Amino acid sequence: MLFNNEEFYEQCLDYKNKGRTDKNHPFHKMFNKEIPNKLQYELEKRQMRNLDRIDIKASTGNGKVAECFWIALLDRRLTTNSNSQKTTTQKGIFIVILFAENGEDFYLTIETGTENLSLSEIKEEAAIWRKRLQPELEYHKRLEGFYIGDFYLGKSLRPKKYVASSLVFKKYSIDHFDHHQLIEDINSLNEFFYDFVYEVYLDQDLVPKIEHQNKFRRKRIIHRDVYKQLREERAKQNEETGRIAEKFVYDMEVEQLKAVGQEQLAGAVNWVAETEDGHGFDIKSYYPDGKEKLIEVKGSKLSHQDFPFFLSEQEKMVAEEEKEAYVITLVESVGTDQMKVVKEIQNPLGKDYLHLKPTQYSCRIRVD
Repeated sequence: MLFNNEEFYEQCLDYKNKGRTDKNHPFHKMFNKEIPNKLQYELEKRQMRNLDRIDIKASTGNGKVAECFWIALLDRRLTTNSNSQKTTTQKGIFIVILFAENGEDFYLTIETGTENLSLSEIKEEAAIWRKRLQPELEYHKRLEGFYIGDFYLGKSLRPKKYVASSLVFKKYSIDHFDHHQLIEDINSLNEFFYDFVYEVYLDQDLVPKIEHQNKFRRKRIIHRDVYKQLREERAKQNEETGRIAEKFVYDMEVEQLKAVGQEQLAGAVNWVAETEDGHGFDIKSYYPDGKEKLIEVKGSKLSHQDFPFFLSEQEKMVAEEEKEAYVITLVESVGTDQMKVVKEIQNPLGKDYLHLKPTQYSCRIRVD
């Protein structure tokens, strides 16, 4: 149990009535020290992902008691201030528990830093992220009970900024909530958080851009060594996601051929990417009529509307050569109970199915 509900509420109101922060007040000790320590302990028991990289910090204000209190889970790679070298809620992206001014309601949410941004800019950027996240609420049970939208924390500007920068949230009440469920919700949200960070947030092509402000395209300013760590971790996750998605499609191809009486073809399905690389496709399968079906699998742990993915030069070349035999199979929600094939694109480059955008160029010095 993180805290006694009744004691929390009573001490919170007393602390707020003081007007000034007091490190000796029982609530200050409870909120800033005891609860974060208990939270750390509970999440360690669940072996929460990347917990060794996370600072759990709490704040009730600095000098003057804040209208909105918070407890944040700050990944040092994503939220460290370059000047102070300390984690901060003013930059990056993080999970945070926000407590409303009434001392009764609180919210578990994913937030983005609001440093140097106006309220209107925060709202416009958050609207783009929220639109991207909407499919997750519809299809992922790990976000059951979470919503996208606004809620009330307080009437001053800072609480309004917190609300505006919230991407997804779940509401709780001090009067009646399950402490165990809150811990489980944090752990579950953390799993989704890193999937979102690696697949969406770190992708420079997906950084929100406000239409009427050309300068407002915030780059992910991350220390070089830290960004290298994040890229390596992302690459490791992408490799595991791809392997699970390929196995899923391989098994599906085998079962589909067996279902139509093509046992011999089912036995010939070959998951080539399991042992070799460079073919330009992952699975060699067959249509029921015996024609070859060369499948390139693209997997994501998230749900999608437009399903962005990368196509290598080798994959592009093979797709152009093989035409109708080449199929890109898109698998979403990889590793969850909702994992499914969302689309099979046959002859993807022969029809107007894909929007291709060059992401890098091969260069040499011009010799006259």
